[in-house]
Amino acid sequence: MKSLLAASLVALPVLAPTAASAAEAARAPARLAYSLTLAGIPIARADVDFDDRGGKYALGVDWHTTGLVGVFAAASGSVGADGRLVSGRPHPRNYRLSERKGDTPFEVTMALSGGRVGRLEVEPPAKTGEDIVPVTAAHRVGVIDPISAGLIPGSTAPDAVCNRVLPVFDGWSRWNLHLSPKTIETEAPAGMIGPVAVCAVRWEPVAGHRSGHRSVRYMAENRDVEVRLARLPERNVWLPVETSVGTMLGTARVTLQSVSAR
Repeated sequence: MKSLLAASLVALPVLAPTAASAAEAARAPARLAYSLTLAGIPIARADVDFDDRGGKYALGVDWHTTGLVGVFAAASGSVGADGRLVSGRPHPRNYRLSERKGDTPFEVTMALSGGRVGRLEVEPPAKTGEDIVPVTAAHRVGVIDPISAGLIPGSTAPDAVCNRVLPVFDGWSRWNLHLSPKTIETEAPAGMIGPVAVCAVRWEPVAGHRSGHRSVRYMAENRDVEVRLARLPERNVWLPVETSVGTMLGTARVTLQSVSAR
């Protein structure tokens, strides 16, 4: 990853790097391991690789089903995003998704600039029909991809982390995530530093969804959604340490298990 710090060094950038740039160069990318359970039953694991050197960021997620789900309904995939960290928020440039559930592949390649979607390739194609709210050109402006949405950079105070609306576009559909403060906890999981910002989350469908569908109504009315965020050591960036979503089958929970250098 090319460093953006070179432009700010006034003299001898190679022979005499600043302390900040030297510390940044020595800082290793992080790997975060997560588990996913449904009603307390393990169903998947995911490894997240995160790098934020040089004013840029890169996120990569590899996941696969586990346990009985992995035996009878095996699925796996990878998701990635990269971009720049500007003014306390991520500005994604590329988003890619590749998943396989049984014999069905799901693929997304998306390029963004200034929050505007440029090149977009999706497989299978977006659904159309009288009950599908159409995605228009306006829905592809001022958006962020689903992975970058989980990244909150900057020295944001814990009580301000949850005061935000995240406009998300995944290639097929557009929605908003409304975060609001719930509480602040002092203890963070091993490998992270506190405090922990606990946010209530409300999902708002915008376009690309099936209007009036039972699952859409359920999630739009769901008030049993929560995310906990903490910071990585030596970094001013907040990442999820636990996310819980109430579903018709029980609570789905994504929990951080470990943090290590990659």
